[in-house]
Amino acid sequence: MALRAMAIAAILGFATVGCGAQATVLMVSGRDDQGVLERPALELQRSPSDTNMTGTVKDGAFVKVLRREGAWTYVATVEAIPQEGWIEDRRLRGLAVHLDRKVRVRFLDAMVRDDQAHVLVQPVTGGDSEWVPASALREVSAR
Repeated sequence: MALRAMAIAAILGFATVGCGAQATVLMVSGRDDQGVLERPALELQRSPSDTNMTGTVKDGAFVKVLRREGAWTYVATVEAIPQEGWIEDRRLRGLAVHLDRKVRVRFLDAMVRDDQAHVLVQPVTGGDSEWVPASALREVSAR
C-alpha cells in the first residue's frame, strides 16, 4: 500500500517523505493552462465552503500542506509570519524549474531564512538536493 501511495505521489509531481507520506511543500499558482499570469495573488479561505478570506498568497509563493479535504488543501504560507487557510488543489504545483540550473525540481522542504523563503529541492531526474531561495524557482509553464 505504501508503495502505491508513493507511486501516485510521484505521478502527481509531489515529493515523498519516509513511509510513503506526501511531502508538505507546494508552490501556489495564479496562472492559466498556458502559463500566463491571471491572478497575481490568491485568497486563502476560512473553509472549502466558506469564502471569507483568512489571507492571501502570491503566485509563485510556497506553502506547507497541513491537511486535505476533497479538492481543497489547508495550507500555511512559508513566510516569517505564516498565514493559514484553504486553497483549491488546482492552484498548487509540485514541480518547478530551477532558474540557475535550468532543470525541473521537486520540493522536499521549505523554511524562512534571513526573512526570505528557501526551498529544499531535488532534480526530478535524481541527484543531490540543495537549499535555494524561492526566488530561484519558477512554475514549469510560467511565461
